[in-house]
Amino acid sequence: MEGKETLKVIDENGIEKEVEVLSYFKLKSNGKDYLIYTENQLDDNGNVLTYTSEVIEDGDSIELRGIEEPEVVQEIKDLIIKTINSEE
Repeated sequence: MEGKETLKVIDENGIEKEVEVLSYFKLKSNGKDYLIYTENQLDDNGNVLTYTSEVIEDGDSIELRGIEEPEVVQEIKDLIIKTINSEE
């Protein structure tokens, strides 16, 4: 597939990985940036595993941080479902 955007990230164990960017967006409710990405691995049911992180920019570096607020997680889930339904 053409047009795949990839990033190299360093995980919590210091291992560099290449991930595929699925979506990058700013939530209107809190003004924060988020990234949805995948390593193109499958779960036990054959579904592609995806991850969502908050994007923290600090000068020249970018950190991906886990999302801890349940209301933000739900808002992102709702946004994904809305996007999928609008594409059908």
